Amino acid sequence: MASRLPLSKLHISKKLKWARNPYGDKWMVVLFSDDKKWNLDGPDGNIKFWHDLRKEPRSFFSRQSGGVSVMVWAAFGFNGQVGLAFLGGRQNSPKYIETLENNLMPFAENIGGRNSEYQHDNVPIHTSNATKII
Repeated sequence: MASRLPLSKLHISKKLKWARNPYGDKWMVVLFSDDKKWNLDGPDGNIKFWHDLRKEPRSFFSRQSGGVSVMVWAAFGFNGQVGLAFLGGRQNSPKYIETLENNLMPFAENIGGRNSEYQHDNVPIHTSNATKII
């Protein structure tokens, strides 16, 4: 099995051009963030595993009433990081905006204000129209 997907010459040249692009001091105002949910009572969703067919299969309990989990959010930039924010309940655009206003915006104001560039993934609550306004 190949350890990576083959890249075309076009992809290679574009990746090299991006890597060699002198972004310079602009990295000082770029902010990155991510969130992570941990289930405290076992794995989420489908469970796939290999087992020895000669032995009795192990059984797993199924989660009742949604289980227990904790979700955290954090951000960092060239000049430091935002402390962990513990998020409560199911996340949606308004809750994400509140997280940004309470945690990211004060940090961003200290490193570049409105000139900051914010990078996050394409989760729907991150790309909603309401989120894009702030």
